Amino acid sequence: MIMPNAGLVPHEQHLNALLDKEGALIDQVMCVFHPTPRSYTGEDLVEISCHGNPLIVQKIMDSIESTGLVRKAQPGEFTKRAFLNGKIDLLQAEAVGALIGAGTPVGYELAKSLAAGELSRRFVPMKNLLAEALTSLEASFITEDAPFSPEVLTTDLSRLTDELREMIASSREATVLSRGIITTIAGLPNAGKSSLFNALLGYPRAIVHEEEGTTRDTLTEHLICGDLEFIFHDTAGIRETPSGPERLGVERTLEALESSDLVLYVVDARSGLQPHEKTWLPLGKKTILVMNKMDLLEEIPPVGGEEIFPVVFISAKYATGIDSLLKIMEQIFPEARPEVFLERHLGLLGRVLRSLETGIDGLQAGVTPDVITIDLQDAYSALKELTGEEISPDILDLVFSDFCVGK
Repeated sequence: MIMPNAGLVPHEQHLNALLDKEGALIDQVMCVFHPTPRSYTGEDLVEISCHGNPLIVQKIMDSIESTGLVRKAQPGEFTKRAFLNGKIDLLQAEAVGALIGAGTPVGYELAKSLAAGELSRRFVPMKNLLAEALTSLEASFITEDAPFSPEVLTTDLSRLTDELREMIASSREATVLSRGIITTIAGLPNAGKSSLFNALLGYPRAIVHEEEGTTRDTLTEHLICGDLEFIFHDTAGIRETPSGPERLGVERTLEALESSDLVLYVVDARSGLQPHEKTWLPLGKKTILVMNKMDLLEEIPPVGGEEIFPVVFISAKYATGIDSLLKIMEQIFPEARPEVFLERHLGLLGRVLRSLETGIDGLQAGVTPDVITIDLQDAYSALKELTGEEISPDILDLVFSDFCVGK
């Protein structure tokens, strides 16, 4: 169908007429031959670029498959082969999937850092330390004269556990930042929640009416602010004793608050925050008090020092103060970008930390070196599983199962 590999100069584009098995022209295509080992997978690889018509693509696929020499790739198979052939480590392989699936600017930056091998390099000294510790421990219970200092080892392992705790703690924000910040707009009926929703989006997405309880369903929209993405939910107004269909809306609102990364709690600035409303403010992970309808106030009252949440005055109707609100929304999330943001990595780092803590407790209690070795060996194995040096085929298949075909 195309000229043999010998006729293709490696890594250069070549114009070819691609024919079907009857010799009929399918398309004029560009072919590039990447010989081993200088290819993405580390194997011989040919790339075919055709015109972007799905019918042409399907005809090419059918023609290639009709030779009986090839099959369609499994999800993530190209990247899996790159890992198995030593072109990249498992962390970098997972970064490919993260890059493809990144839905926010932060998610893209986190995945790009992972693909560059920054996290992989972070684990090298950790593995070296554990390898040296295991060598020292094993030598100590085989040869009595082998040097072994429980105090020195405890200090080294404690330093490592401190580093791991910091990585794990920072990762708690990572999932939020990479998938988008779930932001719920809540408050009493007629506080101006839908008006704020529309003002933030810049167009009338929600119904605005003077009648209370006009929003009964939760509306959802996305907004990128800086390098953060906020996933907004406009909810029904909360009241203490709702009834009928409105009760369902209020129940959804309370559920939304509890699952929110950020709550924008809207208050009519004329009446201020009511005492019973304070019970709803801590339901979200972070909360900003949005004092709406400032255009109806003669003057802006000073913000009381008793408030534990950031406060901003706005007029949703005239979009006054929206820029200030957006700035506070950005500032309330950390500027530092965590290194760990995938669940598999977080789970294995937790295992490393728990094993090291058990080992440190054993050292401080005077447990014999052979017992301490078991804990350090588990921590070492978890780190090697993290980078793919020790991983079962089943786990490997699971890692690549979420990739799209062709990657």
